[in-house]
Amino acid sequence: MLLAATTWLPLMSAAQEPELRDPEKVFRISTRALDERHVEVRFQIADGYYLYRDRFRFETASGRLLADVELPKGKPKEDPFFGKTETYRREVRIRVPVTSDDKTRGIVKLKVTSQGCADIGVCYVPLEQFVEAQLPGGSSVTPGAARQGGSR
Repeated sequence: MLLAATTWLPLMSAAQEPELRDPEKVFRISTRALDERHVEVRFQIADGYYLYRDRFRFETASGRLLADVELPKGKPKEDPFFGKTETYRREVRIRVPVTSDDKTRGIVKLKVTSQGCADIGVCYVPLEQFVEAQLPGGSSVTPGAARQGGSR
């Protein structure tokens, strides 16, 4: 009887642990052109998850690192992994400057790297997501395919 109870307890606790979701579904990315020189990158962040403000990186399709990205102020957090930091929950909109060299036929393609965690205490490895936006002259918004880790 004791053996049956001890084998049942681990099964019960495993069934009660929250399930960690795929990062592409937790940190949903989209883009839109703001004007000829700026793209807005928007993340919708699922409840129970957050992104680190200082873990973003923006590159062009050719691999050029983009500077002067306008990240809004985040919410202060004392993080067990990274110490004092700022995070975003629910949504963040980031203004990314682009140049005419970054465009091909009016489309700008970006590689966006971010990192976030779940409130249950699990952090994801850095996430690379590839997106594109049609700059003025066309108004389509195209979410890109996402890929975790590695490089293109």
